[in-house]
Amino acid sequence: MGKASRKMNKNKKNKEQNMQLENVQELREELRALFAEEKYSDVINKLAELVQVGDHDAEMLYDGAYSYFMLGDYSRAAGMVQNVLTFEPEHIAARILLARICILEDRTDDSLAIFDFVLEHGENVLTQEQREDIEDILDYYGRNEAEHIKAEFPHVAGFLGLEPLTEDAAVPMAASIHAATGQHVEPQATMSKTLEQGGDYRSEIQAVLNKDISLKEKIRLLQVFAGGYFMANDYQAVAAFLETALNIDGQDENVLRNLAVTAKCMGMTDKALKFAAKLQQTDLLLLHFLRQ
Repeated sequence: MGKASRKMNKNKKNKEQNMQLENVQELREELRALFAEEKYSDVINKLAELVQVGDHDAEMLYDGAYSYFMLGDYSRAAGMVQNVLTFEPEHIAARILLARICILEDRTDDSLAIFDFVLEHGENVLTQEQREDIEDILDYYGRNEAEHIKAEFPHVAGFLGLEPLTEDAAVPMAASIHAATGQHVEPQATMSKTLEQGGDYRSEIQAVLNKDISLKEKIRLLQVFAGGYFMANDYQAVAAFLETALNIDGQDENVLRNLAVTAKCMGMTDKALKFAAKLQQTDLLLLHFLRQ
């Protein structure tokens, strides 16, 4: 083969490689756009295209795992998370997602163990959004399983600031809830009942989570149940349904708004304002209600 032919082949090969790189870059941009638009089925299909051309990294795989999660396919989501952690063992968002999957599969201790690991090894690198998401998820368990957490998950306990609650410190919280709802509440209770008190609605929550439906539909059903309990003035049950919905999607505007209203009804204005502050757009009607 002559020198001219070799040069021609080399140029052709370089051109093909450049075209392939351009194609891969285009696929990457399409995947990011689809993920931002919450088109999760399309994200998975686009990721498959990238894998076929041998291009994928931890962030792409995380997008795939989160998409499977939002579509309610927890098994594939968990499997994809493991792939993410193979590429990048320190991937915090993947571990948080895995913990959320465990909660929805009623594997609370597995979830708490994951959060304990994250807080032990990565608390100092958490983003503010991740800290708030973890706090929102763990808050329920900190209030209802404090002794278990302090005994088994020390880093979760430290993150939540769990300390023995004195009788004097507990009474004002109970009094505020009683004043707002007209119901007697034990001193240890806050936004949710104890596990023993909440047995009935906990089974209803689990029944919704076990349904073979999309996560969006699960969030809708959880809020339907919350509405029924709200009309019955059972704010502890309302909070339990809404907190479960928030564990599925920590950015759902309607869930955040409803939690703000529920917290206000329970006499927890500071917590209500915290939920309201997470809304992407200011809701003046909500703020007017909360400041009353």
